Amino acid sequence: MPIIRRSEQKTQTLEDFYKEFIPKPEDTFGDAGTPMLEVLEFLNVCFKNTVIYGLTSHSHLLLFNNNKSEDYYVSLVGYKSKYYNEFIIEYLLPSDKSLWEGAVVKGGTAELEDFKKMIIISMTESGGWKDNPELEDCFKNYKS
Repeated sequence: MPIIRRSEQKTQTLEDFYKEFIPKPEDTFGDAGTPMLEVLEFLNVCFKNTVIYGLTSHSHLLLFNNNKSEDYYVSLVGYKSKYYNEFIIEYLLPSDKSLWEGAVVKGGTAELEDFKKMIIISMTESGGWKDNPELEDCFKNYKS
């Protein structure tokens, strides 16, 4: 599986973690689990050979290119309710493109397909997966 949970959170898989955020029929709050499970599925389809490490913070998913680094490259969160969808992404600018340390680009959309495109662009622009052929192929497909 290309996206795996970082070792410090190995007590359950990313999929099991997000299943806990799917509301029961009697719940009155929205769904943060289903959209994030769709994101995990998308990443697993796009990246057959590239291992992406995920760390969760509340319902956010932080993406790393290794299991040791303290610095994430991309942060994702998705939410659905009866009334609206919200997908928010943030990525760290590489030091050669940043005007100050820790600068980020943040955006959002209501459409999952747009969010998928934003994920690929963010992974590319963050510089966390340089010279990765799978990411380059995905970027070419989603750039247009």
